[in-house]
Amino acid sequence: MRYITLALTLFVLFSCNNKEENNSNFSYLPDAVGGYSTVNIIADQTLWDYGLQKHIEPVFTKEIEGLLNRESEFDIQTVRSKAFNRLFQRQRFIVIFVSSNKVISEGVTVKKNVYANGQIIVQVSGKSEMNAVKVFNKKKAEIFTLLDNHRTSVIQQLAKAKSNHKLEEQLLNSQGIKLTIPQSYTLALDTNNFFYVTKKAKIKCEKFNHGNCYIQTGIFTYFFDYSSQDVFTPNKFIAMRDSVTKLYIEGSSEYDSLRSYMKVYKELPVSSENININGKYAYEIKGWWDLQNGTMGGPFISVAYVDELRNRVIVSDAFVFGPNFNKRRFVKELEAVCLSIQAN
Repeated sequence: MRYITLALTLFVLFSCNNKEENNSNFSYLPDAVGGYSTVNIIADQTLWDYGLQKHIEPVFTKEIEGLLNRESEFDIQTVRSKAFNRLFQRQRFIVIFVSSNKVISEGVTVKKNVYANGQIIVQVSGKSEMNAVKVFNKKKAEIFTLLDNHRTSVIQQLAKAKSNHKLEEQLLNSQGIKLTIPQSYTLALDTNNFFYVTKKAKIKCEKFNHGNCYIQTGIFTYFFDYSSQDVFTPNKFIAMRDSVTKLYIEGSSEYDSLRSYMKVYKELPVSSENININGKYAYEIKGWWDLQNGTMGGPFISVAYVDELRNRVIVSDAFVFGPNFNKRRFVKELEAVCLSIQAN
């Protein structure tokens, strides 16, 4: 068994010390490269022969919730440890497996910005191939969450660096809500409790067509009085969302006499979870929307955040319409925007 020697000082994340070091001062490093949803798995040939791939694939390539067609959370690129050269060292997401009897402490360790800014490296160590796989299987949920959170953080940083300050200030003044709004968005509607920005474009198609195809994304915020925790259940939250979109987000109707508006598509399940934003309770729900009396549809993400000072719930919501495109990149970018919500 070959021991991977890397010039890293790694701190145990999930075992005894629960520490993570973020070397944000390494400003002289180049920027990380690679996709925001590509995980590079580095391991010795002995681990691949042992069957490592069948353990990692279900974790990283699991299905994204809330989509009509199956798309994976991450793509994985497998690399033998002896091929881990400069080409791969600048990649954004790296997971390194080490199996050797020289391993002092078995476990999972993490470090950021080692070879490039915006990079995360996770190392899974075991004294044998079997032990390394056991460590991974024990900590796979935490490892996935770590990479997913890093993806969100990187997207948020990029969006913030090129944000639409004018719209952000208008939202802050209108609703007392802070939200990162990408520069390419334009204002569609601003009322007392509903703020809506949108982006419409034609870009190169990914499906069914070799030309340019239409795509639309939208981001909106609204708020309502906080009465009880009961609102943070799928049925009640969907009813609230439907009441808001029925008022403010219209579509093209197949029939001139009928009004078309956005609603949650009830034939597909939604996913929901309690989350934490800046140490405070929040609620996230994902699903599929369609039009009443219309034919459009796509994924949506809603994030609700309790504004304790004003005793209200503030909501950031985003949606995609792009039948000729895979949805992952749009969904992940919009989710990162929604998760940037804060009360002023």
